Amino acid sequence: MNENKPLQSVLDAARAQLAVWNIASASIAVVKDGETLFAGAIGTKDHKEDPADGLTLYPIASCSKAFTATALALLATEGKLDFDTPIREYMPDFRLHDDYATEHLTIRDFLSHRSGLPRHEFAWYGTGFSRPQLMRNLKYLPLNAPVRYRWQYSNFNYLIAGALIEAVSGMPFEEFLLNKLLKPLGMDHSKVYGADLRAAENRALPFDYAEEYKMGEVKQIPYYESPAESEGEDGARVGDPTAAAGCVVSCATDMVRWLEFNLNRGKAGDEQLVSEELMDLIATPHMFLGGGDSFAPQRSSESYGLGWSIYQYRGRKMVEHGGNINGFSSTTSWLPNDKIGVFVSVNQNASMFGDAIAHSIIDALLDEADTDWYDRLYKANEEMYRQIVEVLRSFAGTPLPDTTPSHPLADYAGTYEAPGYRRVLIICEDGKLTLDFNHFTSPLKHFHYDVFATEEPLGEFPSGLAINFGTSPAGKIDTVSLLLGTEQDLAPIVFRKKE
Repeated sequence: MNENKPLQSVLDAARAQLAVWNIASASIAVVKDGETLFAGAIGTKDHKEDPADGLTLYPIASCSKAFTATALALLATEGKLDFDTPIREYMPDFRLHDDYATEHLTIRDFLSHRSGLPRHEFAWYGTGFSRPQLMRNLKYLPLNAPVRYRWQYSNFNYLIAGALIEAVSGMPFEEFLLNKLLKPLGMDHSKVYGADLRAAENRALPFDYAEEYKMGEVKQIPYYESPAESEGEDGARVGDPTAAAGCVVSCATDMVRWLEFNLNRGKAGDEQLVSEELMDLIATPHMFLGGGDSFAPQRSSESYGLGWSIYQYRGRKMVEHGGNINGFSSTTSWLPNDKIGVFVSVNQNASMFGDAIAHSIIDALLDEADTDWYDRLYKANEEMYRQIVEVLRSFAGTPLPDTTPSHPLADYAGTYEAPGYRRVLIICEDGKLTLDFNHFTSPLKHFHYDVFATEEPLGEFPSGLAINFGTSPAGKIDTVSLLLGTEQDLAPIVFRKKE
Protein backbone atom coordinates (compact mmCIF):
# COMPACT_ATOMS: atom_id res chain seq x y z
CA MET A 1 0.00 0.00 0.00
CA ASN A 2 1.21 3.47 -0.86
CA GLU A 3 1.59 6.21 1.73
CA ASN A 4 -0.88 9.00 1.06
CA LYS A 5 -0.71 11.87 3.55
CA PRO A 6 -4.17 13.37 2.85
CA LEU A 7 -5.69 9.90 3.24
CA GLN A 8 -3.79 9.27 6.48
CA SER A 9 -5.21 12.53 7.87
CA VAL A 10 -8.72 11.36 7.00
CA LEU A 11 -8.13 7.99 8.68
CA ASP A 12 -6.80 9.71 11.79
CA ALA A 13 -9.93 11.86 11.89
CA ALA A 14 -12.12 8.78 11.43
CA ARG A 15 -10.44 7.07 14.39
CA ALA A 16 -11.21 10.09 16.55
CA GLN A 17 -14.83 10.09 15.34
CA LEU A 18 -15.41 6.49 16.46
CA ALA A 19 -15.93 7.76 20.01
CA VAL A 20 -18.17 10.64 18.90
CA TRP A 21 -20.54 8.30 17.05
CA ASN A 22 -19.99 5.45 19.55
CA ILE A 23 -19.07 3.07 16.72
CA ALA A 24 -16.92 0.00 17.40
CA SER A 25 -15.08 -0.23 14.08
CA ALA A 26 -14.96 0.47 10.37
CA SER A 27 -13.59 -1.73 7.60
CA ILE A 28 -12.09 0.50 4.88
CA ALA A 29 -10.74 -0.17 1.37
CA VAL A 30 -9.39 2.59 -0.87
CA VAL A 31 -8.02 2.31 -4.41
CA LYS A 32 -6.88 4.95 -6.88
CA ASP A 33 -5.30 4.69 -10.31
CA GLY A 34 -4.93 0.93 -9.97
CA GLU A 35 -3.13 1.08 -6.62
CA THR A 36 -4.34 0.06 -3.18
CA LEU A 37 -4.02 3.02 -0.85
CA PHE A 38 -5.58 1.32 2.17
CA ALA A 39 -7.12 -2.05 3.00
CA GLY A 40 -7.64 -2.34 6.72
CA ALA A 41 -9.83 -1.30 9.62
CA ILE A 42 -10.03 1.11 12.50
CA GLY A 43 -11.42 0.36 15.95
CA THR A 44 -12.37 -2.95 17.53
CA LYS A 45 -14.63 -5.80 16.49
CA ASP A 46 -16.40 -5.92 19.83
CA HIS A 47 -16.41 -2.41 21.39
CA LYS A 48 -13.69 -3.77 23.70
CA GLU A 49 -10.08 -4.67 22.94
CA ASP A 50 -10.09 -7.00 19.91
CA PRO A 51 -8.84 -4.86 17.00
CA ALA A 52 -10.44 -5.17 13.57
CA ASP A 53 -8.15 -5.60 10.57
CA GLY A 54 -8.18 -5.95 6.81
CA LEU A 55 -9.47 -9.53 6.99
CA THR A 56 -12.24 -8.92 9.56
CA LEU A 57 -15.58 -9.96 8.07
CA TYR A 58 -18.58 -7.63 7.81
CA PRO A 59 -21.97 -8.37 6.18
CA ILE A 60 -22.34 -5.80 3.38
CA ALA A 61 -26.11 -6.31 2.96
CA SER A 62 -27.55 -4.51 -0.08
CA CYS A 63 -24.12 -3.65 -1.42
CA SER A 64 -24.52 -7.27 -2.60
CA LYS A 65 -27.10 -6.21 -5.18
CA ALA A 66 -24.36 -5.07 -7.54
CA PHE A 67 -22.80 -8.55 -7.26
CA THR A 68 -26.13 -10.10 -8.30
CA ALA A 69 -26.47 -7.73 -11.25
CA THR A 70 -22.89 -8.52 -12.28
CA ALA A 71 -23.53 -12.28 -11.99
CA LEU A 72 -26.40 -11.86 -14.45
CA ALA A 73 -24.14 -9.80 -16.72
CA LEU A 74 -21.66 -12.67 -16.60
CA LEU A 75 -24.36 -15.06 -17.84
CA ALA A 76 -25.31 -12.55 -20.53
CA THR A 77 -21.65 -12.26 -21.57
CA GLU A 78 -21.67 -16.04 -22.05
CA GLY A 79 -24.80 -15.72 -24.22
CA LYS A 80 -27.04 -17.56 -21.78
CA LEU A 81 -29.58 -14.78 -21.21
CA ASP A 82 -30.61 -11.38 -22.48
CA PHE A 83 -31.42 -8.41 -20.24
CA ASP A 84 -34.44 -7.45 -22.36
CA THR A 85 -36.11 -10.84 -22.76
CA PRO A 86 -39.14 -11.32 -20.48
CA ILE A 87 -37.96 -13.57 -17.66
CA ARG A 88 -41.08 -15.72 -18.13
CA GLU A 89 -39.24 -17.18 -21.12
CA TYR A 90 -36.55 -18.51 -18.79
CA MET A 91 -38.93 -19.42 -15.93
CA PRO A 92 -42.29 -20.58 -17.38
CA ASP A 93 -43.86 -21.02 -13.92
CA PHE A 94 -43.10 -17.42 -12.90
CA ARG A 95 -46.21 -15.50 -11.81
CA LEU A 96 -46.81 -12.02 -10.41
CA HIS A 97 -50.10 -10.63 -9.13
CA ASP A 98 -50.52 -8.72 -12.41
CA ASP A 99 -50.79 -10.62 -15.72
CA TYR A 100 -49.22 -7.89 -17.85
CA ALA A 101 -46.24 -7.62 -15.51
CA THR A 102 -45.86 -11.41 -15.53
CA GLU A 103 -45.70 -11.54 -19.32
CA HIS A 104 -43.55 -8.47 -20.03
CA LEU A 105 -41.10 -7.71 -17.22
CA THR A 106 -37.43 -8.34 -17.96
CA ILE A 107 -34.45 -8.76 -15.68
CA ARG A 108 -33.49 -5.16 -16.48
CA ASP A 109 -36.81 -4.08 -14.94
CA PHE A 110 -36.25 -6.01 -11.73
CA LEU A 111 -32.62 -4.97 -11.31
CA SER A 112 -33.58 -1.30 -11.72
CA HIS A 113 -36.51 -1.55 -9.26
CA ARG A 114 -39.15 -0.49 -11.80
CA SER A 115 -41.28 -3.64 -11.68
CA GLY A 116 -44.17 -2.04 -9.76
CA LEU A 117 -43.53 -4.28 -6.75
CA PRO A 118 -43.41 -2.44 -3.43
CA ARG A 119 -41.14 -3.71 -0.67
CA HIS A 120 -43.58 -6.23 0.86
CA GLU A 121 -40.78 -6.59 3.41
CA PHE A 122 -42.81 -8.59 5.90
CA ALA A 123 -43.76 -11.12 3.24
CA TRP A 124 -40.20 -12.47 3.55
CA TYR A 125 -38.40 -10.88 6.53
CA GLY A 126 -38.59 -13.26 9.48
CA THR A 127 -41.19 -15.53 7.86
CA GLY A 128 -39.10 -18.68 7.51
CA PHE A 129 -40.51 -19.17 4.00
CA SER A 130 -38.15 -20.98 1.64
CA ARG A 131 -36.91 -19.48 -1.62
CA PRO A 132 -39.35 -21.60 -3.73
CA GLN A 133 -42.19 -20.63 -1.36
CA LEU A 134 -41.40 -16.94 -1.74
CA MET A 135 -41.35 -17.28 -5.52
CA ARG A 136 -44.74 -19.02 -5.44
CA ASN A 137 -46.12 -16.34 -3.12
CA LEU A 138 -45.36 -13.55 -5.60
CA LYS A 139 -48.68 -14.12 -7.34
CA TYR A 140 -50.45 -13.01 -4.15
CA LEU A 141 -48.50 -9.79 -3.59
CA PRO A 142 -50.19 -6.74 -5.15
CA LEU A 143 -48.25 -4.27 -7.25
CA ASN A 144 -48.89 -0.63 -6.32
CA ALA A 145 -47.57 1.02 -9.50
CA PRO A 146 -47.67 0.32 -13.24
CA VAL A 147 -44.60 -1.41 -14.65
CA ARG A 148 -41.67 0.87 -15.60
CA TYR A 149 -43.54 3.84 -14.12
CA ARG A 150 -42.03 4.42 -10.69
CA TRP A 151 -38.79 3.49 -8.92
CA GLN A 152 -39.57 1.41 -5.84
CA TYR A 153 -36.86 -0.34 -3.90
CA SER A 154 -37.82 -3.94 -3.20
CA ASN A 155 -35.74 -6.93 -2.15
CA PHE A 156 -38.24 -9.12 -3.99
CA ASN A 157 -36.84 -7.75 -7.26
CA TYR A 158 -33.52 -9.34 -6.36
CA LEU A 159 -35.09 -12.55 -5.06
CA ILE A 160 -36.41 -12.88 -8.63
CA ALA A 161 -32.97 -12.06 -10.04
CA GLY A 162 -31.41 -14.80 -7.94
CA ALA A 163 -34.05 -17.30 -9.04
CA LEU A 164 -33.27 -16.44 -12.66
CA ILE A 165 -29.57 -17.13 -12.07
CA GLU A 166 -30.49 -20.53 -10.65
CA ALA A 167 -32.82 -21.32 -13.57
CA VAL A 168 -30.27 -20.38 -16.25
CA SER A 169 -27.12 -21.74 -14.60
CA GLY A 170 -28.55 -24.84 -12.95
CA MET A 171 -26.64 -23.95 -9.76
CA PRO A 172 -27.81 -22.67 -6.36
CA PHE A 173 -27.46 -18.89 -6.37
CA GLU A 174 -24.88 -18.84 -3.57
CA GLU A 175 -22.67 -21.42 -5.31
CA PHE A 176 -22.83 -19.56 -8.60
CA LEU A 177 -21.90 -16.27 -6.97
CA LEU A 178 -19.07 -17.84 -5.00
CA ASN A 179 -17.53 -19.96 -7.76
CA LYS A 180 -18.24 -17.89 -10.86
CA LEU A 181 -17.64 -14.38 -9.53
CA LEU A 182 -16.04 -14.08 -6.09
CA LYS A 183 -13.34 -16.73 -6.57
CA PRO A 184 -12.30 -15.55 -10.06
CA LEU A 185 -11.91 -12.06 -8.58
CA GLY A 186 -9.65 -13.43 -5.84
CA MET A 187 -12.16 -12.60 -3.07
CA ASP A 188 -11.03 -15.69 -1.19
CA HIS A 189 -12.06 -14.57 2.30
CA SER A 190 -15.61 -13.55 1.40
CA LYS A 191 -18.67 -15.61 2.35
CA VAL A 192 -22.16 -16.07 0.90
CA TYR A 193 -23.76 -18.06 3.75
CA GLY A 194 -24.67 -16.39 7.02
CA ALA A 195 -23.63 -19.52 8.92
CA ASP A 196 -20.06 -19.05 7.68
CA LEU A 197 -19.97 -15.54 9.12
CA ARG A 198 -21.33 -16.68 12.46
CA ALA A 199 -18.71 -19.48 12.61
CA ALA A 200 -15.77 -17.27 11.57
CA GLU A 201 -13.17 -16.29 14.14
CA ASN A 202 -12.28 -12.93 12.59
CA ARG A 203 -15.69 -11.23 12.41
CA ALA A 204 -17.10 -7.95 13.62
CA LEU A 205 -19.97 -8.11 16.12
CA PRO A 206 -23.30 -6.38 15.39
CA PHE A 207 -24.45 -3.38 17.43
CA ASP A 208 -27.45 -1.08 17.61
CA TYR A 209 -28.26 1.95 19.72
CA ALA A 210 -29.68 0.94 23.09
CA GLU A 211 -32.61 3.33 22.85
CA GLU A 212 -34.81 2.83 19.82
CA TYR A 213 -33.81 5.17 16.98
CA LYS A 214 -31.77 7.42 19.25
CA MET A 215 -28.02 7.85 18.87
CA GLY A 216 -26.07 7.33 22.08
CA GLU A 217 -25.40 4.22 24.12
CA VAL A 218 -25.15 0.95 22.19
CA LYS A 219 -25.97 -2.71 22.73
CA GLN A 220 -24.85 -5.87 21.01
CA ILE A 221 -27.59 -7.55 18.97
CA PRO A 222 -27.82 -10.92 17.16
CA TYR A 223 -26.65 -11.37 13.56
CA TYR A 224 -29.46 -11.55 11.04
CA GLU A 225 -30.42 -15.18 10.50
CA SER A 226 -33.33 -16.34 8.37
CA PRO A 227 -35.42 -19.08 9.99
CA ALA A 228 -35.22 -20.87 6.61
CA GLU A 229 -31.43 -21.35 6.72
CA SER A 230 -30.28 -24.93 7.27
CA GLU A 231 -27.62 -27.50 6.53
CA GLY A 232 -28.65 -31.07 5.76
CA GLU A 233 -26.94 -34.23 6.92
CA ASP A 234 -25.73 -34.73 3.34
CA GLY A 235 -23.93 -31.37 3.48
CA ALA A 236 -26.47 -29.63 1.26
CA ARG A 237 -26.82 -26.03 2.38
CA VAL A 238 -29.86 -23.79 2.36
CA GLY A 239 -28.95 -20.13 2.66
CA ASP A 240 -31.01 -17.02 3.24
CA PRO A 241 -33.94 -17.21 0.78
CA THR A 242 -33.35 -13.59 -0.25
CA ALA A 243 -29.58 -14.08 -0.60
CA ALA A 244 -29.46 -12.31 -3.97
CA ALA A 245 -30.60 -9.11 -2.26
CA GLY A 246 -27.86 -9.03 0.35
CA CYS A 247 -25.87 -12.16 1.23
CA VAL A 248 -22.25 -11.13 0.67
CA VAL A 249 -19.97 -11.01 3.70
CA SER A 250 -16.57 -9.50 2.97
CA CYS A 251 -13.52 -7.67 4.26
CA ALA A 252 -11.43 -4.70 3.18
CA THR A 253 -8.79 -6.89 1.55
CA ASP A 254 -11.34 -8.59 -0.71
CA MET A 255 -13.35 -5.44 -1.45
CA VAL A 256 -10.22 -3.95 -3.04
CA ARG A 257 -10.61 -6.64 -5.72
CA TRP A 258 -14.28 -5.74 -6.24
CA LEU A 259 -13.52 -2.03 -6.58
CA GLU A 260 -10.74 -2.72 -9.08
CA PHE A 261 -12.97 -5.06 -11.08
CA ASN A 262 -15.59 -2.34 -11.52
CA LEU A 263 -13.05 0.38 -12.27
CA ASN A 264 -11.48 -1.96 -14.87
CA ARG A 265 -14.89 -2.49 -16.54
CA GLY A 266 -15.25 -6.20 -15.86
CA LYS A 267 -11.65 -7.29 -16.10
CA ALA A 268 -10.19 -9.66 -13.48
CA GLY A 269 -6.44 -9.71 -13.99
CA ASP A 270 -5.99 -10.37 -17.71
CA GLU A 271 -9.42 -11.96 -18.16
CA GLN A 272 -12.44 -9.98 -19.40
CA LEU A 273 -14.91 -11.80 -17.15
CA VAL A 274 -17.87 -9.57 -18.05
CA SER A 275 -18.10 -7.56 -21.27
CA GLU A 276 -17.29 -3.86 -21.04
CA GLU A 277 -20.64 -3.04 -22.65
CA LEU A 278 -22.57 -4.86 -19.94
CA MET A 279 -20.45 -3.37 -17.15
CA ASP A 280 -21.26 0.05 -18.59
CA LEU A 281 -24.95 -0.86 -18.74
CA ILE A 282 -25.00 -1.84 -15.07
CA ALA A 283 -23.68 1.63 -14.14
CA THR A 284 -26.01 3.50 -16.54
CA PRO A 285 -29.01 5.42 -15.13
CA HIS A 286 -32.33 3.66 -15.74
CA MET A 287 -34.63 5.50 -13.32
CA PHE A 288 -34.23 9.09 -12.09
CA LEU A 289 -34.74 9.49 -8.33
CA GLY A 290 -34.15 13.17 -7.60
CA GLY A 291 -31.71 15.33 -5.68
CA GLY A 292 -29.01 14.52 -3.17
CA ASP A 293 -30.87 15.04 0.12
CA SER A 294 -28.40 15.29 3.01
CA PHE A 295 -25.47 15.09 0.59
CA ALA A 296 -26.46 18.03 -1.64
CA PRO A 297 -25.11 20.11 -3.25
CA GLN A 298 -21.86 18.12 -3.43
CA ARG A 299 -23.76 14.94 -4.35
CA SER A 300 -26.86 15.33 -6.47
CA SER A 301 -28.95 14.04 -9.41
CA GLU A 302 -29.52 10.54 -8.08
CA SER A 303 -30.47 7.81 -10.56
CA TYR A 304 -30.60 4.04 -10.27
CA GLY A 305 -28.88 1.65 -12.64
CA LEU A 306 -28.74 -2.13 -12.18
CA GLY A 307 -27.71 -2.75 -8.60
CA TRP A 308 -26.03 0.66 -8.35
CA SER A 309 -27.10 4.23 -7.65
CA ILE A 310 -25.53 6.85 -9.90
CA TYR A 311 -24.86 10.45 -8.83
CA GLN A 312 -23.15 13.62 -9.86
CA TYR A 313 -20.47 14.24 -7.25
CA ARG A 314 -18.81 17.62 -7.57
CA GLY A 315 -19.40 17.43 -11.33
CA ARG A 316 -18.09 13.89 -11.61
CA LYS A 317 -19.87 10.58 -12.16
CA MET A 318 -20.16 8.60 -8.94
CA VAL A 319 -21.49 5.03 -8.68
CA GLU A 320 -22.57 3.89 -5.20
CA HIS A 321 -24.73 1.54 -3.19
CA GLY A 322 -25.41 1.32 0.51
CA GLY A 323 -26.37 -1.64 2.65
CA ASN A 324 -27.90 -2.15 6.08
CA ILE A 325 -28.61 -5.34 7.96
CA ASN A 326 -28.93 -6.10 11.67
CA GLY A 327 -25.98 -4.33 13.29
CA PHE A 328 -24.08 -3.31 10.12
CA SER A 329 -24.08 -0.38 7.67
CA SER A 330 -21.99 -0.33 4.49
CA THR A 331 -21.27 1.77 1.42
CA THR A 332 -19.41 0.95 -1.79
CA SER A 333 -18.60 3.79 -4.19
CA TRP A 334 -16.40 4.43 -7.20
CA LEU A 335 -15.71 7.33 -9.54
CA PRO A 336 -14.98 5.73 -12.92
CA ASN A 337 -13.37 8.76 -14.58
CA ASP A 338 -11.17 9.51 -11.56
CA LYS A 339 -10.23 5.86 -10.98
CA ILE A 340 -11.19 6.14 -7.30
CA GLY A 341 -12.92 3.39 -5.33
CA VAL A 342 -13.90 3.36 -1.65
CA PHE A 343 -15.61 0.76 0.53
CA VAL A 344 -16.58 1.27 4.18
CA SER A 345 -18.55 -1.01 6.51
CA VAL A 346 -19.26 -0.27 10.17
CA ASN A 347 -20.68 -2.61 12.79
CA GLN A 348 -23.53 -0.32 13.80
CA ASN A 349 -27.15 -0.52 12.70
CA ALA A 350 -28.58 2.15 10.36
CA SER A 351 -25.55 4.42 10.64
CA MET A 352 -24.28 7.11 8.25
CA PHE A 353 -20.80 6.99 9.79
CA GLY A 354 -19.49 4.91 6.89
CA ASP A 355 -20.83 7.49 4.43
CA ALA A 356 -19.03 10.22 6.34
CA ILE A 357 -15.75 8.31 6.12
CA ALA A 358 -16.21 7.48 2.42
CA HIS A 359 -17.03 11.05 1.40
CA SER A 360 -14.16 12.41 3.47
CA ILE A 361 -11.77 10.01 1.72
CA ILE A 362 -13.06 10.89 -1.74
CA ASP A 363 -12.75 14.61 -0.99
CA ALA A 364 -9.18 14.13 0.20
CA LEU A 365 -8.26 12.30 -3.01
CA LEU A 366 -9.96 15.00 -5.09
CA ASP A 367 -8.32 17.76 -3.01
CA GLU A 368 -11.72 19.14 -1.95
CA ALA A 369 -12.39 20.43 1.57
CA ASP A 370 -15.56 22.48 1.86
CA THR A 371 -17.61 20.47 4.39
CA ASP A 372 -17.29 18.46 7.60
CA TRP A 373 -19.01 15.23 6.62
CA TYR A 374 -18.90 13.88 10.18
CA ASP A 375 -20.79 16.78 11.73
CA ARG A 376 -23.15 17.07 8.79
CA LEU A 377 -24.09 13.40 8.55
CA TYR A 378 -24.30 12.94 12.32
CA LYS A 379 -27.08 15.54 12.26
CA ALA A 380 -28.58 13.91 9.17
CA ASN A 381 -28.53 10.52 10.95
CA GLU A 382 -30.43 11.99 13.90
CA GLU A 383 -32.94 13.57 11.54
CA MET A 384 -33.34 10.28 9.64
CA TYR A 385 -34.19 8.51 12.89
CA ARG A 386 -36.67 11.22 13.83
CA GLN A 387 -38.41 10.98 10.46
CA ILE A 388 -38.61 7.18 10.54
CA VAL A 389 -40.40 7.25 13.87
CA GLU A 390 -42.63 10.17 12.87
CA VAL A 391 -43.70 8.65 9.54
CA LEU A 392 -44.41 5.16 10.81
CA ARG A 393 -46.25 6.36 13.89
CA SER A 394 -48.36 8.75 11.82
CA PHE A 395 -50.18 5.91 10.05
CA ALA A 396 -52.88 5.74 12.70
CA GLY A 397 -53.18 9.52 13.07
CA THR A 398 -53.81 11.16 16.41
CA PRO A 399 -55.59 9.00 19.00
CA LEU A 400 -59.11 10.12 19.78
CA PRO A 401 -59.73 10.56 23.52
CA ASP A 402 -62.23 8.70 25.64
CA THR A 403 -62.76 5.72 23.32
CA THR A 404 -62.89 2.02 24.12
CA PRO A 405 -62.64 -1.21 22.11
CA SER A 406 -65.96 -2.37 20.66
CA HIS A 407 -65.50 -5.93 21.99
CA PRO A 408 -64.03 -7.70 25.00
CA LEU A 409 -60.30 -8.20 24.46
CA ALA A 410 -60.72 -11.98 24.21
CA ASP A 411 -62.72 -11.47 20.98
CA TYR A 412 -59.65 -10.03 19.23
CA ALA A 413 -57.54 -13.12 19.91
CA GLY A 414 -57.01 -15.63 17.14
CA THR A 415 -55.05 -16.50 14.03
CA TYR A 416 -55.36 -14.19 11.03
CA GLU A 417 -54.18 -15.07 7.52
CA ALA A 418 -53.40 -13.27 4.25
CA PRO A 419 -52.14 -14.90 1.02
CA GLY A 420 -48.38 -14.49 0.60
CA TYR A 421 -47.79 -13.59 4.24
CA ARG A 422 -47.15 -15.56 7.40
CA ARG A 423 -50.06 -15.63 9.79
CA VAL A 424 -50.69 -12.96 12.42
CA LEU A 425 -51.38 -14.38 15.87
CA ILE A 426 -53.16 -12.22 18.47
CA ILE A 427 -52.91 -13.56 22.01
CA CYS A 428 -55.06 -12.39 24.93
CA GLU A 429 -53.51 -13.09 28.31
CA ASP A 430 -53.90 -11.43 31.69
CA GLY A 431 -56.16 -8.75 30.22
CA LYS A 432 -53.66 -7.69 27.56
CA LEU A 433 -53.20 -8.34 23.82
CA THR A 434 -49.92 -9.46 22.28
CA LEU A 435 -49.02 -9.59 18.58
CA ASP A 436 -46.96 -12.51 17.23
CA PHE A 437 -45.89 -11.99 13.60
CA ASN A 438 -42.90 -13.32 11.62
CA HIS A 439 -41.14 -14.51 14.78
CA PHE A 440 -41.46 -11.02 16.31
CA THR A 441 -43.69 -10.33 19.31
CA SER A 442 -44.95 -7.14 20.89
CA PRO A 443 -47.53 -6.24 23.53
CA LEU A 444 -50.33 -4.06 22.18
CA LYS A 445 -51.74 -0.95 23.79
CA HIS A 446 -55.13 0.53 23.00
CA PHE A 447 -54.92 3.48 20.60
CA HIS A 448 -58.58 4.28 19.93
CA TYR A 449 -61.75 2.33 19.07
CA ASP A 450 -60.58 -0.94 17.45
CA VAL A 451 -57.07 0.28 16.71
CA PHE A 452 -54.16 -0.86 18.86
CA ALA A 453 -50.44 -0.07 18.61
CA THR A 454 -47.28 -2.07 19.17
CA GLU A 455 -45.33 -1.25 22.33
CA GLU A 456 -42.06 -2.69 21.04
CA PRO A 457 -40.26 -2.67 17.67
CA LEU A 458 -41.50 -5.11 15.06
CA GLY A 459 -38.45 -6.01 13.02
CA GLU A 460 -37.28 -2.71 11.55
CA PHE A 461 -40.51 -0.92 12.46
CA PRO A 462 -40.36 1.22 15.60
CA SER A 463 -42.94 0.83 18.33
CA GLY A 464 -46.27 2.46 17.61
CA LEU A 465 -47.25 0.48 14.49
CA ALA A 466 -51.04 0.62 14.09
CA ILE A 467 -52.94 -2.68 14.34
CA ASN A 468 -56.44 -2.07 12.98
CA PHE A 469 -59.17 -4.62 13.70
CA GLY A 470 -62.35 -4.89 11.61
CA THR A 471 -65.75 -6.46 12.13
CA SER A 472 -67.98 -8.63 9.96
CA PRO A 473 -71.60 -7.69 9.12
CA ALA A 474 -72.55 -10.01 11.97
CA GLY A 475 -70.54 -7.86 14.37
CA LYS A 476 -67.67 -10.27 14.96
CA ILE A 477 -64.00 -9.27 14.91
CA ASP A 478 -62.85 -10.90 11.66
CA THR A 479 -59.92 -8.92 10.20
CA VAL A 480 -56.73 -7.20 11.23
CA SER A 481 -55.07 -4.70 8.87
CA LEU A 482 -51.41 -3.61 8.90
CA LEU A 483 -49.86 -0.91 6.75
CA LEU A 484 -46.42 -2.44 6.29
CA GLY A 485 -44.58 0.22 4.32
CA THR A 486 -44.38 3.85 3.31
CA GLU A 487 -44.62 3.66 -0.49
CA GLN A 488 -47.02 5.85 -2.42
CA ASP A 489 -50.46 4.28 -3.00
CA LEU A 490 -49.62 1.36 -0.72
CA ALA A 491 -52.69 -0.37 0.73
CA PRO A 492 -52.80 -2.10 4.12
CA ILE A 493 -52.48 -5.88 4.14
CA VAL A 494 -55.74 -7.37 5.39
CA PHE A 495 -55.48 -10.59 7.39
CA ARG A 496 -58.70 -12.58 7.87
CA LYS A 497 -59.49 -14.48 11.04
CA LYS A 498 -59.24 -18.22 10.74
CA GLU A 499 -62.31 -19.98 12.08
